[in-house]
Amino acid sequence: MDPKKTTVSTSHAAYGLIILLLINSVNYMDRYVVSILLPLIKSDLALSDTELGLIGGVAFTVFYAVMALPMGWAVDRFIRKYVLTFGIFIWSLATAFSGLASSFSTFFIARAFTGTGESSAHPSGVSLIGDYFSQKVRTIAIALFQIGVPIGAGLGIILGGILAKNLGWRSTFYIYAIPGILLIPFILFMKEPVRGSSEGLSIDKKARAGFAGFINTVIKILSSKTLIYHYAATALIMFGSQGFNFWLPTYLNRVRGFELEAAGKIAGIGMLVGGFVGALGGAIVADVWFRKNKKARLLVQTWAALLTVPFMLLTLLTTSTPIMITSIFFAIILFVAMFPILSAIIADLVEPGDRGVGMALLLLLQTGIGFSLGPLVVGAISDASGSLVSGLFVLPIASILVFILGILGLRHILEDYERVMARTGRASR
Repeated sequence: MDPKKTTVSTSHAAYGLIILLLINSVNYMDRYVVSILLPLIKSDLALSDTELGLIGGVAFTVFYAVMALPMGWAVDRFIRKYVLTFGIFIWSLATAFSGLASSFSTFFIARAFTGTGESSAHPSGVSLIGDYFSQKVRTIAIALFQIGVPIGAGLGIILGGILAKNLGWRSTFYIYAIPGILLIPFILFMKEPVRGSSEGLSIDKKARAGFAGFINTVIKILSSKTLIYHYAATALIMFGSQGFNFWLPTYLNRVRGFELEAAGKIAGIGMLVGGFVGALGGAIVADVWFRKNKKARLLVQTWAALLTVPFMLLTLLTTSTPIMITSIFFAIILFVAMFPILSAIIADLVEPGDRGVGMALLLLLQTGIGFSLGPLVVGAISDASGSLVSGLFVLPIASILVFILGILGLRHILEDYERVMARTGRASR
């Protein structure tokens, strides 16, 4: 039976969402474990903070972002679970090879391939969820998928700190390569929904084939004024959040004097618990409010960005450890609250058959620019000034710019929302 012709039941959709959640968790475990291993890697390979920023940022994110476009194209045209299987195999293998790195260049290459494989996860996941679940609950469904971010990031850092202390950083990478491979059989049992099925549509992939079709899709997506502001905001959100998250364990260890394992627990528990609260809390508020006000998702994102500013500043300026830990927790809640909304806004304002490309553009800007530059800029300023704190002070500025872009996008979102409803023959509800 052709999987694209299979009617997806509620139970199959729930199974698919659970597997996607696990995939996203493994994705972020592999991505974030590097941050807790930085002091050991720095010492063992004699790397500067700038080189660590390049490995944690550019090495991973440039390849992640560049490969997001062909991955997004594949997601819109092929069976998505096969695209996912290919990606998870590549990134798991690359994670294992990270443990074999003997220099900056070999580590850079290993992380580049990790980014290449992981670029399949988000476009595939959001595209599948968009067809598994209706628009009324889409942000909550995406939030459940995005809970993999705090689960993966938190466990990645907590377990990474414990494993690194007992087994070393190389063995930690070898162990982290295993879960992705174990998930592959479960991915293959997922059902493939018809594209557009949650909106009562059936998208013909032949009408979208070829390079010209891809370019037309990009032009159509970028004709939305809201999405122009939104894509720019996503880059800045990732710049601020990843600059903060990536350097947080090192900040706790180097500046605040915590042992590496303790720094990993503080940062990891903050990401795990704060991220869980943020992802679900932000999604529930956005979805419930969205039923009354189509601006709701963008409003929640915009105000959450502004509220991160005082908590980041408190983290850096307070001399009280309890206040610092509380500030870290709330900063993470607010950052993670924005991530399901980022994807849900794109799912709202992009036609069902174009969501793979829409999400690929998100990853290109969010990761290729934001994730690449956040860790790197902080590391470069740290090297130039001799102070990691000085580097971290650039991050709140990004959140202020996100707030400004959100205000600009709110002027156009209703018009753009109605336009995509008209294109797909749906009524605004």
